[in-house]
Amino acid sequence: TPVPPKAPPRRRERTPPPPPPAASGRAASEPGTRPWFEGFFSDDYLRTVRAPTPAQVARECDFIESALGLGPRVRLLDVGCGLGLHAVELASRGVSVTGVDLSLPMLSRAADEAQDRGQRVELIHSDMRDLTFDAEYDAVLCWGTTFGYFPDDANARALRRMRNALRPGGQLLLDVVNRDHVVRFQPNTVWFEGEGCICMEETQMNFRTARLEVRRNVILDGDRQRDARYSVRLYALHELGRLLQQCGLMVVEVSGEIATRGAFFGAASARLIVTAERSS
Repeated sequence: TPVPPKAPPRRRERTPPPPPPAASGRAASEPGTRPWFEGFFSDDYLRTVRAPTPAQVARECDFIESALGLGPRVRLLDVGCGLGLHAVELASRGVSVTGVDLSLPMLSRAADEAQDRGQRVELIHSDMRDLTFDAEYDAVLCWGTTFGYFPDDANARALRRMRNALRPGGQLLLDVVNRDHVVRFQPNTVWFEGEGCICMEETQMNFRTARLEVRRNVILDGDRQRDARYSVRLYALHELGRLLQQCGLMVVEVSGEIATRGAFFGAASARLIVTAERSS
């Protein structure tokens, strides 16, 4: 599932855009109900999202294609495919793509995108923790800080499911925000405008749990209001590398931005883009 808007137009101070919500948070308006991520990515949420331009998607897919060695007839599993922009673009380049997402509104938009562009993409409604693929894919993509929604044990379970989906020698490309970069700007408040709505997010880092905790307030159509609280597990490079190893994946390359493949500059890099290989 994709991140919230990546470039809010107005900010109280310089800060990286907040990553998507993650793990174990619950909507403030629905205490004691289902986990936030089961209902968060609704049509109302989509009104707050500024989708990347076709040129931006193409540049990111250039990176993805190069990092994973994609080509015609290569089988790719896109975990958390969201709006399907990357899945459909890669399909247009000859890659055989399966997209998985928990959000039905997102999958509906992804299906529309594939139809509009005349591309064939298999779309599956599923939680990443429940994937049952067994060595069926040449590559797995998890892009845009889709990883980290759950408690640590469930995050590891999701990662093992991605590893199991890979054939031996297949590669995972995992893209998340870099914790060492984000913590420099916390706590912070950002606000931005969407389609007929205004969204404000207050963020702070919980250093005990290594989670970015977010309070989100959205005013829709001038009077309707939605409030939510959520958190995302952020990783430093050494933590993510250790987790990948524990889940049967070996890190082969780390980038801090798509413009600097293979180069990572510690806290100066906003992202952790890790290529890891299933060895057996």
